[in-house]
Amino acid sequence: MNADAAFERQVDALLRDPLTERLERALAAIPSALATAAALALRAEILRRRGEFRTAAGLFDEALAAAPEIPAAWHAGALAHVACGERARARAIWADLLDRNADDPLARYQIARTWHDDAEPAEAARWYQRQLDRFPATAAAALNLGIAWIELARFDDAILALEAATALEPASVRAWSALGHALHRRGRSTAAADAWLRAAALDPKSAVHLARAAEALSDAAELPAAIAVLLRALPLDPTAPSLRSMLATDHLNLGLHREALRYRCEAVELDPADWRSHSSLLVEMQYDATLASRAELTAAARRWATTHASGVPKLARAPRPAPPAPGGRLRIGYVSPRLGDGPLASFFVPVLEAHDRDRLDIRLYAADDDDDEAIPARVRRACDRWRALPAADDAAAALIAADELDLLVDLAGHAPGNRLPVLARRPAPVQASWLDWFDTTGMAEIDYLVSDRVHTPAADSRFFRERIVWLPGCRFAYAPVVPPAPTAAPRSRRGHVTFGCFNRHAKITAAVLATWREVLAAVPGSRLLLRASAYRGAGTVAWLRERWAGAGLPVERIEFLPYLPLAEAMRAYADVDIALDTFPYNGGATTCDALAQGVPVIALLGERMIARQSAALLHAAGHPEWIAATPDAYVALAARLAGAPDYNATRDALFRGFPATALCDVRGFARVLERAFRAMVEAGPRDGGDRFDEPLEIAG
Repeated sequence: MNADAAFERQVDALLRDPLTERLERALAAIPSALATAAALALRAEILRRRGEFRTAAGLFDEALAAAPEIPAAWHAGALAHVACGERARARAIWADLLDRNADDPLARYQIARTWHDDAEPAEAARWYQRQLDRFPATAAAALNLGIAWIELARFDDAILALEAATALEPASVRAWSALGHALHRRGRSTAAADAWLRAAALDPKSAVHLARAAEALSDAAELPAAIAVLLRALPLDPTAPSLRSMLATDHLNLGLHREALRYRCEAVELDPADWRSHSSLLVEMQYDATLASRAELTAAARRWATTHASGVPKLARAPRPAPPAPGGRLRIGYVSPRLGDGPLASFFVPVLEAHDRDRLDIRLYAADDDDDEAIPARVRRACDRWRALPAADDAAAALIAADELDLLVDLAGHAPGNRLPVLARRPAPVQASWLDWFDTTGMAEIDYLVSDRVHTPAADSRFFRERIVWLPGCRFAYAPVVPPAPTAAPRSRRGHVTFGCFNRHAKITAAVLATWREVLAAVPGSRLLLRASAYRGAGTVAWLRERWAGAGLPVERIEFLPYLPLAEAMRAYADVDIALDTFPYNGGATTCDALAQGVPVIALLGERMIARQSAALLHAAGHPEWIAATPDAYVALAARLAGAPDYNATRDALFRGFPATALCDVRGFARVLERAFRAMVEAGPRDGGDRFDEPLEIAG
């Protein structure tokens, strides 16, 4: 071996040495006779490590042109170009190296990384796979391949790659965490939680993996397990509002509202500027009548408004023009995060389609997405213009203001996904609340709340910042999304009465349970069928059975079944003789769906607006006799209906008569609502003061 070749081998080894001092000593000791291209590469590497990337890249290019037999120089030169942002040049250098040595163990992997850095996950995946085909034990390539597949939404491929990565390197926190993400995105929530718990065991000081595991368990409806994991995470990050918000949500979904309220209050205290969390607190307070009085609910909404709305700068608009003449078109805007799904599919979309377009110019604003696909095609056809609101509240308010509305109607209130801070900026001269919220928003900037005499008696006006608008019937009109089908009462084939409730589990409070226990005791042999998403989790159902048995309920007569898509849920009413409503948080669409299927609904008339919802629906459906004034009356009513011999006739009459009731007169309701809109525009905005105006009554 000649001296130059020996020196090149020495430089190749030095370029791989992590101690820069050795490189500097070696460079200083090079005799002038060996001041070759290899020495140039050594000098370039020292400069690269000092951060002088541009100079280093140029020297490496010279060195490689003169001395291509130093493998480490190819890698170091390519890395210098990467540091200069020249990833395409770096790929070319590594490709040249592979042409010279197809068995190089790193070049394919490095090419893959540059494609990944260029946000080209498909090319990155192709090169990671090439690396693994040649060198199957490259754990980093398997990990990054899995991440690339996640970015490409190829979750099954990601899972395979990441399972290989965890097998190759079982102590890799990143690999287990990425596997958790892939499994979660694939819908395998329990397996995702297991992966994140493995990551947490390897990284015991971090709360992140535990929080992700808890989220996955919650998605799998394994609520007690999710809570247990979050309680492990909390001491690791005690000031994180998000952990308390997650605990609040899981306790809410488990029906533990006092605990949910405590965690929600702590989250708000830790981050007072988070208006969404503060809105969630107001929602939580509605679930259990023991959590807050009517006055306390009003005060809490006012605090939200004072904190998040009152100080917001209002838009400077031109003076409000006179309302359109009686025959002229009003320009109305609706804003909601759910313009086509959930309860709005039954309560809003049919009304929207029934609006008189000669009288209304209708604008829709999707509140929760910057994608126009948030507004379904059916809904778009029923309006004059639709917009997806930008995330920034100022920009969203300016966009609405540019449409020069006569009236903006918010359909969400404090419900999840709301954009109340946008309304706080006053993008329309008159603003109202309707449909998916059932109390005051607390905001001076919202002038009216659309309701009826059952939901909000005259004496309740003092609890609302808004002026109440009384519609002549119910504040809702209903049209089933799925056409109902007649069925015989299940007792005729089963020999016993089946009570049922398809409301979400969070609505079942201790007071509801106590009443249902008495219902089952009053009707020997009867059964209770429950359907909700919470019952997908076997651990949750086991926890509930144990807890309810301890409260004296005959759990052997209670069936917990998972939530079904709407069409299947409507068919599932064939298994229910009598529907039992929850309180104080009543059903809405579920109450109407049961009635549409011919299933009588028993409701308790409460004090707050949401606790009077089913009563208002039953009045509009022509069945006020199914409304109980007290829990004892609720039990007696259930027993009386259960003992009625003409149950099939009652079911058939309800099924056939329901579509002709006022509740289902969507076209008539649309005309009434249009008159209400005009009345609000003509009355104009309120001054935001604390006076309690008489309700604005709309003629029938």
